[in-house]
Amino acid sequence: MKKALCLLFLIFIGIQSQAQEKTDLNQKAIELIKMTSGQQFDVMLDPIVKMVPEDNRKAFKAEVVASLESLYGQMAQIYTEEFTEAEIDQILAFYNTPVGQKMREITPELTRKGMEIGQQWGQELQPIMMKYMQQ
Repeated sequence: MKKALCLLFLIFIGIQSQAQEKTDLNQKAIELIKMTSGQQFDVMLDPIVKMVPEDNRKAFKAEVVASLESLYGQMAQIYTEEFTEAEIDQILAFYNTPVGQKMREITPELTRKGMEIGQQWGQELQPIMMKYMQQ
């Protein structure tokens, strides 16, 4: 009986330890996502907010921002499937270097400019699409 209790205790401790490691890894992944994508979400959100009537924009944006935690959690799952904890630690270390900090600073502007170029490119594709849709 004592052996069974000891075995159950050891299994429980092992499960708890794995759960804690998974939580730590998820937290690191969320930190990385916020560090690298948080400002980009703001850039992408601005045009969407402008579609909402002006008197509702503040409340709309607050609700959308509140929903980001859930999004970060879902994205963390992807990151933890693709990166080891050591790799996430290395990426976080990079983003804390001077060049990594510069990358974080200019990424929103790069995203904004990239979106403009992408929209222009999409408009240029319309005649090509029409040509093939009419055949």
